[in-house]
Amino acid sequence: MEIKKTRRFETTDRAHADIFNKVVDQLNENDELIAKRAEEVEQNTATKMDFNAHLKDNTMHITVNERMKWNGSQIFNITNEDGQGKVFIGEADDFHVVLPQYTGLIHFTAAAGAQNGPDTAVRGIWTCDHTGSYGQAIAFDHANKTYRKAISGGNWSEWEELESVSGAQLKVDAHANNAVFHITGEERKKWSNAQLYKVTTDNGSRAKLANGTDILTLPTGFYFAAGHVVQNNPVPNDSSWFNYDVIETDAGRKTIYAWRSYDNTLWHGTVHTNGIFKGWKRIVTADDLEPSWTDVPLKNGASHGDRKVRCALMGGLLLLEGEIITKRGVVFGTLPPAYRPSKFRSRIVPIFGTTGMTKLYIETDGNMRLEGQIADNLDHITSYGLDEVIPR
Repeated sequence: MEIKKTRRFETTDRAHADIFNKVVDQLNENDELIAKRAEEVEQNTATKMDFNAHLKDNTMHITVNERMKWNGSQIFNITNEDGQGKVFIGEADDFHVVLPQYTGLIHFTAAAGAQNGPDTAVRGIWTCDHTGSYGQAIAFDHANKTYRKAISGGNWSEWEELESVSGAQLKVDAHANNAVFHITGEERKKWSNAQLYKVTTDNGSRAKLANGTDILTLPTGFYFAAGHVVQNNPVPNDSSWFNYDVIETDAGRKTIYAWRSYDNTLWHGTVHTNGIFKGWKRIVTADDLEPSWTDVPLKNGASHGDRKVRCALMGGLLLLEGEIITKRGVVFGTLPPAYRPSKFRSRIVPIFGTTGMTKLYIETDGNMRLEGQIADNLDHITSYGLDEVIPR
């Protein structure tokens, strides 16, 4: 805006001219001020237009939704700016050292020779807590194999190769074709019809009985124990080792065989219907029928004849043999305690040297004597025969 200035007065009357010129100068000053303000208004008008245009520029400005979206987005990089692995683990690096330094979730790559690696070049994902003490890694190689590894409380697991569908199928096929692992129909039939009851321990040995076990209550099986620690042993309080074979039948019946190990003595017993025990019976062997002879101690001046006076046991029988030279009516010898009869016994025995006989008496205390005689010639008597079998 251009404002023309008022011309100053020019007169010969200097005093009047100065008065009017002051007014003119003030008017000119006001005009200049008005022109300046008008120019500023024009400038401000242009600035306001630019400002309005700036406000409407959606490229330069963001919306509230955009701000909320971006503020809520992930700002932690899991890869490099080009999308490649954020961490490279080289041959001189150690998986166990490098990975825990990166907390959160990252993409990594690794060389084949990296320490504590899967022994092949891989790229993968690593995720862990903020301490680096708990995490998991999963990695992939160029052969399409997948591996995983974990750290828990600072302790690393080994790398584990994950199974693929094709790999699993190969293993399934190999297993299905393995005749050693699988049975045939004939084998199944054979084993299904086999003995299913367990009669020994898993290694085929006899089972040891616990102290206080009652032999008569045992189920079918093979057992052993020291005789003095079990109940109803054939020989009570016998500390020898015993073996027991038990076979059950119906109605509570069973057969029991008991062996004393050190001398091979055998007993058998039966539990009859409803659990009635019929007692132990010792099995007699050829050795039991072979007498073991013992000399009979003599007394009161008696002496042996041509054969020594001896005694033996066979089953429930007392055996005597030999010839005795003695007076009648006096004890000529005493049987050892194991050979004494349970009741008084007597026998008619022969006289040697002449024809005749006399009576042999045996007391329960083992004392033996001769009483009475019949002889053709008393002077020819040399001895008396004692070859007898006597019930005990």
